[in-house]
Amino acid sequence: MERSRRGVRCDHSLRPVAPRRDRRHGLSNKRSSQALRASRKAAASALWSGLQQAVQRFVGFDPTVEPVGDRLANFRIAAIALVDEFDDWAGLDKWLEAERALGAVLGRQVMQAAQPGDSVDQRLANLDPYQRWAQVLSINLRRFRAVGFDPVAATELQANAEAQIKAISEKHGWELPSTSIPGVTPIE
Repeated sequence: MERSRRGVRCDHSLRPVAPRRDRRHGLSNKRSSQALRASRKAAASALWSGLQQAVQRFVGFDPTVEPVGDRLANFRIAAIALVDEFDDWAGLDKWLEAERALGAVLGRQVMQAAQPGDSVDQRLANLDPYQRWAQVLSINLRRFRAVGFDPVAATELQANAEAQIKAISEKHGWELPSTSIPGVTPIE
């Protein structure tokens, strides 16, 4: 055994005592890693909050009172920011774009159904599908944020949104919204 300023240490100790500067360096790396993780988490949280805020602007909104375009644009901007942050979440972009398109179709349906002199009950009935869409979208986003991304669920949600777009468009005799711009292809 030998005595040092730090206490008694056995020569046959199984755990070597690291020099003081090495322990500080390890602690410094650990703190740096923790700070980096916290910073990334804060950035991701801000993006989720931005998208959720855009969705909440649809809740309680009446497309017959003011144009829905700005709200849809804000949703698209927030969705793009989130998709860019989580680029390994394949399918998130397609699902969110399908939801945006569904919001546009539902907004159009509300505007077309509205008639001067509609009763409050009739206005609420016209708004109901749009309001339910916004609430369910909010719930689904909160779920992905809490438990992580599920590509199978996102694919199912995308297919559901696209099916609703098709059904609503057929019901009113509308052409399906365009999903591409002729002559424009994405960069791979």
